[in-house]
Amino acid sequence: MGLLSDPSISTQSKLVDGLARHGRKVCFALYVAGVAWFLCLALPEFNHGTYLSENALSPGLVYPEVRIDANRLAIQLLEELQRERKDHLSTTPHAWIAAKMNEFGLETHTHNYTLRYPFGGGKEYHGKNIYGILRAPRIASTEGIVFSAPYRAASSVHADISASVPLLLAFADFARRKNYWAKDLIFLVTEQEQLGMQAWLEAYHDGDRELDMSKAYLRPGNLPARAGSLQAALNIEVQDLEVDHVDVRIEGLNGKLPNLDMFNLVQRIMAREGIASGYKQAPRKKRRHSQSAFEKNLRQMLTMLASQSSGVPNGNHGLFHRYRIDALTIAANRRATHATLKGSPGSAAVPLLKAIEGIARSLNNLLERFHQSFFFYVIVNNDRYISIGDYMPALVALVACAFVKAYLTYSTLPVSNLELIREQEQQQQQREQEAELETETDSDPDKFELPYGSVLIYLTATLLIGFLCNVLPLQQYFLEIPMGAAPLTTSVLSFLSLIGFILPFVVVLPPGGLELLHVAFLLIYGCALIVIGLLNFALGFLAAVLTVPLVISLETKEENAHSTPRNTIRLATLAMNPMMVIYVIVLAMTFYQFPELPLQKVMLRAATAAMDAAAYGLIDSVIYGNWLYFVICTIFLPLWIVCWTLALSKRRDYSDYVDFDESPAASPQPKVKTN
Repeated sequence: MGLLSDPSISTQSKLVDGLARHGRKVCFALYVAGVAWFLCLALPEFNHGTYLSENALSPGLVYPEVRIDANRLAIQLLEELQRERKDHLSTTPHAWIAAKMNEFGLETHTHNYTLRYPFGGGKEYHGKNIYGILRAPRIASTEGIVFSAPYRAASSVHADISASVPLLLAFADFARRKNYWAKDLIFLVTEQEQLGMQAWLEAYHDGDRELDMSKAYLRPGNLPARAGSLQAALNIEVQDLEVDHVDVRIEGLNGKLPNLDMFNLVQRIMAREGIASGYKQAPRKKRRHSQSAFEKNLRQMLTMLASQSSGVPNGNHGLFHRYRIDALTIAANRRATHATLKGSPGSAAVPLLKAIEGIARSLNNLLERFHQSFFFYVIVNNDRYISIGDYMPALVALVACAFVKAYLTYSTLPVSNLELIREQEQQQQQREQEAELETETDSDPDKFELPYGSVLIYLTATLLIGFLCNVLPLQQYFLEIPMGAAPLTTSVLSFLSLIGFILPFVVVLPPGGLELLHVAFLLIYGCALIVIGLLNFALGFLAAVLTVPLVISLETKEENAHSTPRNTIRLATLAMNPMMVIYVIVLAMTFYQFPELPLQKVMLRAATAAMDAAAYGLIDSVIYGNWLYFVICTIFLPLWIVCWTLALSKRRDYSDYVDFDESPAASPQPKVKTN
């Protein structure tokens, strides 16, 4: 009969041994459960219908007051703007826009800003925004609402949205005639897309703060006048006054979203005016009716995750979110065929103007910022959503694989076995009152200890490589190299990735170092995905789905290394290099958009696009604050280097440096080999 202190019959030992034998099965079961949970969220039984949580938004749903004269004014302004655009092919007609705002009684101002391009060798670009303020007649200027419209020059390669400015001015003229506004209304026309909006927001909130002009890439300048604290913003992008559908864009910088109440408000008001609208709304001729509800919902969810994971806002509204201002964009697309407006005013702009009026009146009635509904959600359909409490378990199940494997790996380390045996022996000595006896392990001068210092230094080296990826491309020495932004950024990233590739061949960890490095890697990997998932669920979830199978396939013991071919794991690890993943994603997108091109040209074009993506990621990081580039370089690249080290190195079994002698009457005694 075994002793009560025998570790072989310990409940903890049995649990660890059982999990160790089926560790991979448990991890893959958690992985499948996480993916299945996310897929089930596309079913109507697992998501929720939308509703308005804030009752103060109801006034916008009342009978609108916009009449046909506002439509005539919008058409007249559009015709005047078209004539102005002929004289301003590559510039903005600032004088015409400012004159119209003054004519409508707005407090009109001009905002100037300067961009010092990081890779331009000191080259600067200048821009100008025009904005007008309609002061609230019933209260002091303590709060404000922004209505913005980007202006695109006639020479722009993007879609023409010149109708946005006339529609904005027509609504400004309507709003000036009403006296029920309790908040200042700001009508803003920005130049150079998101750059102008970023400069205006920085000047509005941080204009009085002194900046180091030698280090600042975007110099926002100062605003001549401000309104109150901004509560919400609506960005308007209209291709034509004849509207086919409205695409409601919500993705903001770094994956942030506006409050769900604002999206629901826009949806209800658009439906009241008979305008087809929704998230990722498709043209009428491209709408599919043969898809099942599950397939349609799943496609919508994956589309949102793909768009949100990049952290790039899909409209000027996305830059407001960093200042805790709820904002979205209504992008009105023109009809495929429609009658010419000239000579027939009609009422094309009336429904859209009524919708903007309803949104403005609802936002005007808010007593405080949006707070009652969700800020973290996934749109399943135009009238259904998934809250953070429903989709986070999917990510938790995926990340749990790393923590389970980390526990199993650490519990089988030699130091853990030694500590367990010593604890059991001490209990046995106390019960038998043999305190004068000392165990052999206590007097063993060759006691084994894990190399914590070596592993910490190795992890620090990998983090240093990621840090250099952020700072080296912007150093003055590298900026003086006669190379473009894309080749320079890609060259630096490739060189540092090559260092990470070679690092396992140069540095050899002492015995036990790889096992301890494996545990540290799993813990850091799991914590990083959880933090990223809380800030940007789309990025964290997609990264987990892509990398968790590889992570749980890495084995610690040599005896288990043959269950999965080691060469397959090494090849998969190479494929998971962040630069390789970016290239594969861009290659798939290029092949989808240009299926008629031969494979060689597609691969070459994808390589060029991937280089541009790396440069744009760095530029967005230093100008707009997009942290996707930072996350890839500082988190994903060091994790890949550690993963590559674990996949490449041959780890010895514990018996290579720890030997256990067992006897029938005593617990096993570890002896450290000194060879």
